[in-house]
Formats: sequence, C-alpha cells, structure tokens
Amino acid sequence: MRSSTSSSDPAHPGPRWGLAWLVALLVAAALVGAVERYWRAQGYRPNIRDSAQLWSIERDRADRAGAKIPLVLLGASRIEFGIDMKLLAQLLPRYRPLMLAQNAHYPLAALRDLAMDEAFHGVVLCDLEANALVPAYRDMQQPLIDYHRHEWAPSWRVHRTLLTLWQKHAVVADPDLGVVASAQRLLAGTAPPRPEYFRFHADRSGDIDYSHTDVAAAKRHFAEVLQQSEQLHGDATPEAWRTGLPEVYEWTRRIQARGGSVIFYQSPTGETLRRIDALRYPPAEYWDRFVADSPAPVIDGGAEPALTQFQLPDDSHLDYRDKPGYTRALVDVLVARGVVQR
Repeated sequence: MRSSTSSSDPAHPGPRWGLAWLVALLVAAALVGAVERYWRAQGYRPNIRDSAQLWSIERDRADRAGAKIPLVLLGASRIEFGIDMKLLAQLLPRYRPLMLAQNAHYPLAALRDLAMDEAFHGVVLCDLEANALVPAYRDMQQPLIDYHRHEWAPSWRVHRTLLTLWQKHAVVADPDLGVVASAQRLLAGTAPPRPEYFRFHADRSGDIDYSHTDVAAAKRHFAEVLQQSEQLHGDATPEAWRTGLPEVYEWTRRIQARGGSVIFYQSPTGETLRRIDALRYPPAEYWDRFVADSPAPVIDGGAEPALTQFQLPDDSHLDYRDKPGYTRALVDVLVARGVVQR
C-alpha cells in the first residue's frame, strides 16, 4: 500500500515541483530584466499611462471633506501639461490641487458632473476657449464620468494603484514594450514605437520635453487641427454657439450656491493659433459674449504679460522646464484677481 507521505502521491507534489516553479520564476524574471535593460539602453524610460481608472482616483478626491479645499483643474492638454502640481500645492497650501483635465478633450462634461454632485464644494479652475463651448464638443469627457459612475469600484482602485507603481518603475510595464509585444515585433520584423517625448505622473499631470521631438511638425499639427475643426463645425454660428451658454452658467451657479466657486481661464497660445482662432471665432461675437454674461470670473491668460512671457514651442504647450515659472505666474494672477488665497 502506498505511503501517505510518498513523494509520488499526486496530492503532494513534493520538493521537485517547488523547485520547478522556482526555476520558472527565475527564468521569467531574467527574461523581463533583459528586455527592461534593452529598452533602457535604447533611450526608453518608464511612463505612467493615463486611464479612466487614474482619472477616477482623482475624481474621488474632489468629494472628500478635509482641512484643505479641493482645487479641481479642468481642461484639455494645455493645463494638463502646463501645471506643476506639487509646486501648486506648495504655493496654495489652503487647497488640494486635483487634475481632472484630459488630453485632447474639452471639459464641459466634467464641469457639469461637478455641478450635479452635491458632495462637491471646492474650487474649479476651468481652462477653455471659444472652441470648447461649441455644442458638438460638450460631451467629450463624458466617457470618463460614465466609467466613474458605473464601473469604478474599490477593487479597481487597488489594481490601478499597483499598476501605477509598476508603470512608474518599469519600461516593460508599457504594453507596447513588454516581452510578448517585443517578441511579436521581432518575429514580424516591425520597428518598435519611438521613445516618447512626454511623461505622465501619478497625479495625471504631464511633462513635454520638446528637445526630443520635431517642434516645427508639432506646430503644423496644431494649426491643421484647428483648421480641420473649423471645417467640421462650420455650422457653429454665433447664435448656435450661444445656445449652450445658459446651461454652463447654470452649472456654475449650482457650484457657487453650495459655497464653491468656478474660475474660467483661457490659456495663452502662440501667434499662429491666436490668429486662426480669431478668424474662426471673432471675439466680439463669441468670447466677449461669454465673458459679459458669465456669473464667474473669466481670466484671459493671453492678456496677462506675466503668462505670455513663456515660449510655446508648438504654439499651444509649454516645455516641462517652464512649468514651475508658469505655475508661479498663474498663482500670482489668481491671487491678484482675488479668486484664490495663499
């Protein structure tokens, strides 16, 4: 009769199986390490990937009561890549800065979401321009809000927190640079993606390093995007454009009625983009009308000398080296206008 302690008993794999698993793990770790070293030698660096889950973590913080006032930054890429969040928190110690901007997506849906949230009593710094108020762009950030409302859960928070740590320290955490993707490209003989010239942080702010990209091509890209936008939404007449403003004002008043506040802000842009924007949306018929009726203060960064002194390599965004100076200048403007306090 077989002994109950026999190593041949299937129910008790014994030390040989344990050794096999250990060897397999060591081989896998060595393979991952080799791929990691290879990509780093090619100039690649770890980069956190933005996602609806990362956005949801910041969105949750907007509702938390505490000693500090939530200062929620809304907008698209200009504010997402333009603000030094750690420095902002130091300069405004009364507030807890939160980045809810989304690259290439205008922010009206997020403003509406905060307005309808009775738990939110903070300050909103909403970066937008005339183009952001076109009705066709109103729901650009709605998928993030839908995810937060219907799919976000504590288990996903744990998953995203661990994933952020992994992405922060490992190049191979990028799905395009992992072991499987690298092997597939090797077999197919295809080239890897180029090293990225932008980086994201865990707080969802980002850095752009223009020394690692074609600045002239980037400038042409943004000019072309604006021109294409004009063609797609040429029906945004002044009358049609203004139809959505009363709702935006109502969302603003809802936040104000709960003791919060809203600050509308238009980031500075380069000469080419300003000229295209002025042709598409003559200020007297668009932006000036928004400013005149807004129940919240509106600050035009392009009219503030302290904010226009910084170079915008692509006419739209700051190089990461200028973020601290720009953040300080913006805080000075906000404080001077009386919309925030140090």
